[in-house]
This record gives sequence, C-alpha cells and structure tokens, in this order.
Amino acid sequence: MTEPQTPRSASSRLAGMPAWFAYSLLTILVWGAWGAVSKVASDGVDANTNQIFFTMGLFPLMLVVWRSKRLRGGTERRKGISWAFITGILGGLGNIAFFHALVIGGKASIVMPATALFPLVTVILAIALLHEKISNQQK
Repeated sequence: MTEPQTPRSASSRLAGMPAWFAYSLLTILVWGAWGAVSKVASDGVDANTNQIFFTMGLFPLMLVVWRSKRLRGGTERRKGISWAFITGILGGLGNIAFFHALVIGGKASIVMPATALFPLVTVILAIALLHEKISNQQK
C-alpha cells in the first residue's frame, strides 16, 4: 500500500519544524506586534486615515513580492486574482472596523483578542462552503 502523495510545500521544513507551522508562528509574532502598534497609531489618527497609511505600508512589501520568480505561478490565475482582490476588500473592511474600535476607546489588550476570534467564522465557512473536514490532527 502506498502513501498518498503530499504536495512538496506541505512537507517542507523550516528551522526543524513543518514550514507551515514556522510561518504560522511568525504570523503570530508579527500580528501581535501589529495589534500593539495599531493602538498607538489609532490614538493619533482616525480609522480611515489609519487604513490608508496601513495600505501604504504594504507598498514596500509589494515591491519585494513583485520581484519574486513565483509571481506568475498558479494554474487558474484569473480566478485566483479575483479571489485575492476580494480578500483584500474583506481584509480592508475588517481593518477599518478594527481601527475604529481602537479609535473610539477600545484597549488593544481587549480589542485584539476579541477580534482574534475571527477563525471561528473561518472554520464555519470552511466546513460549509469549502467542504473541509475537521479532525483531531491536521497534517
């Protein structure tokens, strides 16, 4: 009996752990710092201005990605680009709501953990729309 084939990216390792997990830990670190910095920014500007400058802060990263050899990858580019654009709109709307919560007096130590419950919505949508199965151990 042969094992099912695993995509190469799913089996790659970084710093002795699965690469996806290493990147997940990096995300936690960076987003944690982002939450604290967002509160400092929200004390000085309104939510819409915060979103504009947040977006401008993405430009240097976009330049790095633009140079990537993988930029032209994918098998369904038009569909992927459309969904990526929708993702940007949803993320931007969420950011504006998040920044607004901070601007009107929410404390970063409360707003960030409360808004971090968004994975519950992701799990529900992944099950309902993407027909993903949830198990005790995900590989």
